Amino acid sequence: MKRLFTKGTPLSFQLFIVLILAILLIVCDVNYRAFSVARYYLDSIISPLYYISNSPRATFTSLEQMSKTRQVLLDENTSLKNELQSQQSELLQLAYLKRENNRLRDLLGSPLQHDEYKKVAQVLLADTDPYIYQIMLNKGTKDDVFVGQPVLDEKGIVGQIYKTAYDTSRAILICDYQHAIPVQVLRNDMRVVAVGNGCNNDLLLDFLPNNVDIQVGDVLVSSGLDGRFPEGYPVAVVSSVKLDIHGSTPIISATPSADLKRLRYLLLLWNDKNKPATPKNTQEVLSNE
Repeated sequence: MKRLFTKGTPLSFQLFIVLILAILLIVCDVNYRAFSVARYYLDSIISPLYYISNSPRATFTSLEQMSKTRQVLLDENTSLKNELQSQQSELLQLAYLKRENNRLRDLLGSPLQHDEYKKVAQVLLADTDPYIYQIMLNKGTKDDVFVGQPVLDEKGIVGQIYKTAYDTSRAILICDYQHAIPVQVLRNDMRVVAVGNGCNNDLLLDFLPNNVDIQVGDVLVSSGLDGRFPEGYPVAVVSSVKLDIHGSTPIISATPSADLKRLRYLLLLWNDKNKPATPKNTQEVLSNE
């Protein structure tokens, strides 16, 4: 096979050629749909590698569960039953509040909040690039996953689907520098935008109004203005409010509600507009009661 460069080719010339090829690939990838299609099929082809790389972790988890003693399992079962009873009583109150909220929205002429369909997904791989915060999930287009789909855990919003393949998908986290989500302050309904600042730092609030009324400890929830994230899900809690030394605009940061560094099982959301026509697994797809 003929090599692109010979041994006598200067390193500077090799670097120049490689950079030109890289730029051409980036331009073609952005402007030509064929490259996106090719990437989709390449991701689908190599997706078994993600499952293989995740198998040691899955095996270790299974062995750890098998090694638990009977008494530990009984204690854990009792604890979970108590927690379930407590949560069920809270759900009764939430169901009443939801019906009351829908009646008030109907009186005010505001659109009602529809139930979302949910499906559990497992994290196969977390991106190790210090400037890219993405995760690989074990659900893809065969499970009706789509680009822009909300992803959350039991504590709040985690991010959204960024790319899809046949049986895997890639999600971008809310802490990624490229990500932004419209939120509102639960205390006074003030609406701002939470922008990613790296998973080692808190989110930053942007598009602040002139009369900023945000305090440390305020809970930020999704506002639903972008039409992508449903309204009312926890996003972050305000951690600091500081004044910019170069101006009067405050610098406000907020800690994500979800534990973005310890993600294992997540939920994918569908609404009435994009829900699957026929759920592929009735045990995986749920609706809010």
